[in-house]
Amino acid sequence: MSDKYISLVSEKLSSANSKKTAEKIVQFLSEQKIIEKKLTDCVLGSPNGHAPDKNYRNALKNPELDLTKLKTNGVQFITEKQVFDNGGNGLEEIKCPNCGENNIENDWGDSLDNWYSGTDSDKIKCQKCGNENSVTEFEFKPTWAFGNFGITFWNWTKLDPKFVAELEKIIGTELRSVYGRI
Repeated sequence: MSDKYISLVSEKLSSANSKKTAEKIVQFLSEQKIIEKKLTDCVLGSPNGHAPDKNYRNALKNPELDLTKLKTNGVQFITEKQVFDNGGNGLEEIKCPNCGENNIENDWGDSLDNWYSGTDSDKIKCQKCGNENSVTEFEFKPTWAFGNFGITFWNWTKLDPKFVAELEKIIGTELRSVYGRI
């Protein structure tokens, strides 16, 4: 069986504010009993995550899911620069923000590396309109996001939009949803 995840990503939060924001969200979610405050081995990868607490269903659109029966069921906070992708499950489109042309055949891999490392240019020149934009401005399908802050929910079902809106209000920026499976 594979594991799936939902990452909520702020593409606007600075690296300087990401750790403080994560602490604020952990505090809020643990007070609401959505997650446990203590870190445990309940996510894939590192760092450890926060296991679901007794009110985790309040965050779900479909609250019938019993996360307590799963080993991988936690919430992980990413507070460093990362490309949030769909788990290597392919890309259909990389659309130009100016003309909408699909640039999937374009050489965008180096631009991703440059964005991540902060070296050289992260720009891609559209093969149709010729405009250059940062790789982060292109529309990836399925959705990818680029940022210094993300919250990954391992094996949780679709999140309730009201829950996501509440997190956006606390964080102060829009959150982009990235769905993946590994």
